[in-house]
Amino acid sequence: MSLLESEISKLKKKGFEIAKKPKTLKYGKTVYLQRKIGGVSGFLLKSYDRAYLYFADGDSNTRNITEFIKEYHKFYDDNEFDSSDKGYFLVSGTFDKVDFNNLRKGLLKNDDIKNSIVIKQVEHEVVKQKAEFQQEKIKEKIVEREITRTNISIEKVSFPKVVSTIQSISFISSKQEREYENQLYQYLLAKGYDVQHEKARRGARFDLVIGKDEIAVELKVIKSASQFDGLYGQINRYRTDFDKIVIVLRDELRNPSTMKHETKRLEEIDPENIAIVIK
Repeated sequence: MSLLESEISKLKKKGFEIAKKPKTLKYGKTVYLQRKIGGVSGFLLKSYDRAYLYFADGDSNTRNITEFIKEYHKFYDDNEFDSSDKGYFLVSGTFDKVDFNNLRKGLLKNDDIKNSIVIKQVEHEVVKQKAEFQQEKIKEKIVEREITRTNISIEKVSFPKVVSTIQSISFISSKQEREYENQLYQYLLAKGYDVQHEKARRGARFDLVIGKDEIAVELKVIKSASQFDGLYGQINRYRTDFDKIVIVLRDELRNPSTMKHETKRLEEIDPENIAIVIK
C-alpha cells in the first residue's frame, strides 16, 4: 500500500468515499473524497463532508506548494467548500513550514480557505531510519574534520613566535648546561608548546624538539671558540631532519667579535631556517 493509499484508507474508515477519479498533476496527485452526513438535503442542510487531498512524493518545495494552493483554491470555489471541509497537503518527506506559510500568505486572500488547509507529513518508518542514518554519517564526517584541524593546529608551529619566546626567557645562572636546558624546557612548556627532550625520542641530535620534527632547539654554554666547530658540524649533519633550528647560546666567552663572527657563520648555513639567540 502506497502512502497516499494509506491516507485514503484512513478517511474511508471514517465513512469517506472517493467522489472523483484521482488526478495526476505536474508535481503531485489529487484525490477528492466525501461522506454523506445524513439529514434533509437541499439549501438549508449540508449533505456531505468533503476532503481534498494533494500528495507530493518527496520533500515539500515551492513548486509543489504553489501547485497545491492554486489547485485547491480553484477546487474550493468550484465545489463551494465551507469551514467543515478540508484541503490536505501531504508530503512523504520533509516539510518546509516557512516556504509554505509565505506562499499561502501571498497566494491566498481568503481566510476561510487558509484555515481549511491541513498539513501532514506521511513519513513511514523506513524513510525516518534512512534520514537518521544519513544524519549520523554527516555528523561523523564533521567530527573527523574537526579532529584533523585540531591536529594541524598542534603540529604547525610559528617559527618567528618560537624565536621571540626564547628571546624573552630570563635564565637563572647555573654551572651546568643541563640546568639551562631544563629551564628552557619548562619555560616553553609553560608557554603552551608541544616540546620534548630529543633524547627521549630518537637520540641526542639536538636538546629539544617542538612539534613533530619541526623545530629543533640546541642550547650551548659557550666558554671557548672551539665549541662553534662542533655546533657547525652538528647543524650540517642533522638540519635536514627538521624544518627549523634555533641555537641558544649562553655567552660565557665574553668576546663580542668572536661571537659575532661565529654566529654569522652558523646562520649562513641556512639563513631562512636557522636562528641564533644569544643570552
